[in-house]
Amino acid sequence: MAKELIGYDAEEHAEVVSTLRAETDLKLYNIFKHFDPKGLRVVDVGCGDGIISRKLIDMGSELVLGIDSHPDMVKLAIKLSEEQEDSISYKQAFIEDCKGDESYDLAILAYLLNYAQTVENLKAKCTAVASFLKPGGKVVVFNNNPFDTVGGDFSKYGFRKKLTGLSEGAPIHFDYRPIITEDIVNFYLTPEEHIEAFKAAGFSEVRWEPLILPEGDDPSFWKEYYAREHLPVICMVAIK
Repeated sequence: MAKELIGYDAEEHAEVVSTLRAETDLKLYNIFKHFDPKGLRVVDVGCGDGIISRKLIDMGSELVLGIDSHPDMVKLAIKLSEEQEDSISYKQAFIEDCKGDESYDLAILAYLLNYAQTVENLKAKCTAVASFLKPGGKVVVFNNNPFDTVGGDFSKYGFRKKLTGLSEGAPIHFDYRPIITEDIVNFYLTPEEHIEAFKAAGFSEVRWEPLILPEGDDPSFWKEYYAREHLPVICMVAIK
């Protein structure tokens, strides 16, 4: 059985996400720009409160399976998705303990891989995700940016990011105080280790995708966020 440090209250975390533009506008736009959701069967891994799962159904996906390791998050997702229960199902599990049936078109991994503390666990997560996808299936990742080796103060956008080192599994602290009273802890693995994990899992094409501003958004609001060589988060796309 996989073990991870969760480190947050489900309802508190969901409330924070709903108030931060870096977690709503920026994240959702940069995930959804990589695919047309209509008619797709999707597995939403690290689904949290189900915000992405519900949006997928609203935009025409056929069905969604949400998976999250946090039992309270899954309970909250089920509660918030009652009106879409015919199209969305949720499962409480660590993805590396799951095996799919290769019936899904798309997997979304939002803040999942950054909980891998070792290369071995990262590969296990990617291998499990691959088992859910049809040949040619796509993965879209929204994740801590491993190219960012300095972190920084993003208080204007609701958080601060502190790295403790660049060794395998070195903790990365995301501080959302005063909204969340405890750090959310991610773990450092190199960009190369991420690519290798996907390739070892059978993905033929893997690429990094930098974040872009949503269409029509105010560039002046994001000026400080983008005024650095590497943003705190990044997207990846992989094809099986």
